[in-house]
Amino acid sequence: MIKKYIRIKILLLIFILLSQTTLYSQEIANTKYWIIFKDKGEFKSDDVIEQNSKAYNKGKELLSARAIQRRLKVLPENKLIDFGDLPLNEANIKQVQKLGINLIAKSRWFNGVSAYLTETQMEKVKKLECVSFLKVVNKLYKQDIKSLAPIECGDRYDDMVFNYNMKRNVYKYGKSYDQLALIDVPKVHNLGITGKGVLITSLDDGFNWREHEALKDLNILDEYDFVNNDNITYNQLNQTYEDKTEQSAHGTATLSSMGGFKEDKLIGPAFGSDFILGKTEYVPTETPMEEDFWLEGAEWAEAKGTDIITSSLVYKTFDHPYEANSYTYKELDGKTAITTLAGERAAYLGIVVLNAIGNYNQTAIPSLGSASDGDSIIAVGAVSGDGNIAFFSSNGPTSDGRTKPDVCAQGVYVYVATKDKSNGYEYSNGTSFSCPMTAGVCALILSAHPELTPMQVRDALRNTASNSSLPNNILGWGIIDAYQAILYYGMAWSNEPKFVLADNNAMVTISLGSKYLIDESAVKIFYSVDNGLTFHESFLKYIDGNNDGNKSGEYSGTLTDIPADWNALYYFYARDLSNNESVYPKGADKDIRKCKVVKF
Repeated sequence: MIKKYIRIKILLLIFILLSQTTLYSQEIANTKYWIIFKDKGEFKSDDVIEQNSKAYNKGKELLSARAIQRRLKVLPENKLIDFGDLPLNEANIKQVQKLGINLIAKSRWFNGVSAYLTETQMEKVKKLECVSFLKVVNKLYKQDIKSLAPIECGDRYDDMVFNYNMKRNVYKYGKSYDQLALIDVPKVHNLGITGKGVLITSLDDGFNWREHEALKDLNILDEYDFVNNDNITYNQLNQTYEDKTEQSAHGTATLSSMGGFKEDKLIGPAFGSDFILGKTEYVPTETPMEEDFWLEGAEWAEAKGTDIITSSLVYKTFDHPYEANSYTYKELDGKTAITTLAGERAAYLGIVVLNAIGNYNQTAIPSLGSASDGDSIIAVGAVSGDGNIAFFSSNGPTSDGRTKPDVCAQGVYVYVATKDKSNGYEYSNGTSFSCPMTAGVCALILSAHPELTPMQVRDALRNTASNSSLPNNILGWGIIDAYQAILYYGMAWSNEPKFVLADNNAMVTISLGSKYLIDESAVKIFYSVDNGLTFHESFLKYIDGNNDGNKSGEYSGTLTDIPADWNALYYFYARDLSNNESVYPKGADKDIRKCKVVKF
């Protein structure tokens, strides 16, 4: 569970406890430190930040309206802002830079900056009045690239079975059908739930999305390259950290498995969602700075109001001369690694955070890495198409005994987009792909139930998965089931109903899913054409189903006496035979401000 005490002071305490010993460093800046400041100028870490105080308003200014609304799902308004939200004190940063130190990253959440330091520089920084302490940064777990390479395989489909399955669905999935069918995504899409209204952040090695036929029409709201500090996440020449050929291949593939859309080719679970993209991984070398880019990406995405952060970057070893100081298994305890701490804070602030568990096989000393060791971070393992654990998928538990992974999805023979061609595709392996597909399912859950918190989304995934009755450290709670997960907290309605106006009447069609038998006589639409002064009701008739035995499927009805060129407020109501009720949008029956609007 997300603990209420996960706040910046706890993060600082963790850093203090972990920084008692300083490693010997040669006069080469090959050891990375976090330099933690004592304060943020006039604001101190132990200040009580009251609602509408100067500090409260200063922190709130840095958040989008969307971020504030998301935070209000998990925090009371008087606890909306804490010390971690306040901006860094620029005077503190300048004192460090005056020593000739080049900074890697800055963090409001940690109240510090990171840099590679020589031993002499380290001693000088320690003497600065503004510095509280230094933390030697350990290394994280990076995916084994070899196990992510494309796999040669033939056509795996029996045409007769494949064509039959496709006829039952709204969309034509092409060779991506198997990976979605295993986790029951097509049935959710058939209800008209595609991730609409949900903002997903992907942190990866770059994204060549602008030209690819399955990605170019995605709603990408923003992107940023944290490696080179610009707004371009695809490959470029003449940069400080110059992109090699393979840069952005991984991110392009993971994005496509989550949100791609090209019928008859590739469809991801959440193609209807909005996306922001963060380039945080530099492919040619493995250096400790990449975890800091991940932290910066998480802070950036949180402030923009993201609902989900997904990352398939799991670090294990860095290149020379950064070999020392790897995290031990003991330190994979959910409260040590920087990305884990960042992911935990993001979850505390209302974000669903997912991370690939890694591709290091089932080992005696558990092979998981951060940030999948976080308690509030959904760690995703990989299975093959037959539901068996992939040979490479890492195992838990965490060093403090928690079960990991949380859930699994297909990570073998996953059909993905390639970065080099506008119509290129291939099969690939890895928890790198099971993770973003699971993130896409989280978007479907939030699209149907936007009020849910990160832990409620995690519970919906876990408690409807294939191994939920007896979770273990191989499969976790098991293979996810998107359809059952969206119904875990009640009925699920289409993202958007369809209205067709004829004369002064309007035909409305909407889909509804339920895990219990729906009472057909109790499915209605309530609508108002006088700005909510009076509401009319119209019963909806069951038209077509998805064969789940619960009368889930399409419902249709008529709105009468609709004036031309008029706006109508509306909401839907349904009840099942177990007397469970559902209103869409949630709460609209009690607050007209929550009603939807359609213009005729």
